[in-house]
Amino acid sequence: MTEIAIERAEEYDASIIKEKLLYMFSLTSFPDVRGKSVLVKPNILSDAPKEKAITTHPEVLRALLKILREKGAKKVYVGDSPGIQGPAFNAKVSGIRDAVEKSGAEFVDFTKSSRTHSVYKNISIPMAKVLDEADVVISVAKFKTHQLMMQTGAVKNMFGLVPSLNKSPLHLKCPSVEEFSRLIVSIFKESHTDYAIIDGIIAMEGAGPANGTPRKVGLLISSRDAFAADYAMSCIMGYQKTDMPIFLEGEKEGLTDFKSYTYPALNPNNLVIRDFKRIESGKKSLFSALILPFFTRFLKVRKAKKRNAPLFQDNCVKCRRCIEICPAKALTKGESHPLIDENACIRCYCCHEMCPVNAIKVL
Repeated sequence: MTEIAIERAEEYDASIIKEKLLYMFSLTSFPDVRGKSVLVKPNILSDAPKEKAITTHPEVLRALLKILREKGAKKVYVGDSPGIQGPAFNAKVSGIRDAVEKSGAEFVDFTKSSRTHSVYKNISIPMAKVLDEADVVISVAKFKTHQLMMQTGAVKNMFGLVPSLNKSPLHLKCPSVEEFSRLIVSIFKESHTDYAIIDGIIAMEGAGPANGTPRKVGLLISSRDAFAADYAMSCIMGYQKTDMPIFLEGEKEGLTDFKSYTYPALNPNNLVIRDFKRIESGKKSLFSALILPFFTRFLKVRKAKKRNAPLFQDNCVKCRRCIEICPAKALTKGESHPLIDENACIRCYCCHEMCPVNAIKVL
């Protein structure tokens, strides 16, 4: 059986969160960390203020790091790599660096040392070298929507092990949601993640993962199965399993078994937020799911082009981050905002994800 623990937590108080986590760990076979090296991977999409709900909240991280120390972990590493990681990245604005340093853990820059891994379609990518030094890996994700993947949780969180701009070209190699899901699952397999925690005390709804709206959900989720934790989160958001290609791929790869899920505390089916602002799942008809791929294989029509192209708003600050991140080179400098070549655009929405002022919309 796969236990998924869900507990209510109304505020970001490390002592309260610690108590909640310890109870959840007792229900879900938390791994033995005594004498071991542990890699903790929070979500630091960008070093944004914690109030924006873009990152894992530092108090959740603080509570976990204290538990790991008390449980006798020999060494604890903490790190992530944003899509565009400049030399000044230090996770101080989010409060994560402070939580790490005060706990005695080591903050790791994933861009400093990496090792090549072979993943889906024999794609070779660099991944953080610290992964090889960790006996136990813990994904500490944020309860958020995602413009491309509908939601982003503990499984996709491990995509951050790929340093900085090495991520965006992967969208070009895997342009459809289905292919990108396979890629994410293959990267997750390489991460040998042992446990998952999702910070849903203050979540993000709407245009996630960076430009959505914070919303109090008041929940923590954990499991030894990251897919199971993500599934519970998606249920609470109001999604079905079939809405998420990443779940179907995880099941196909034998990484999870939906029939084995049990809920020793709260049940996500009783916690569904009916008015949660979700991303449309774009469910396929029989034609689009089974017949269309046969034709597109020969016509070389990318399914990703079926989605809407992003729209640029007047509040653009011309930071060029969208131009830098675009894997298809579909954006060029314009007078008031970047210009988009809709034929070149693969609808990966990396530009939307990286925009610091919410000047990019996806309809």
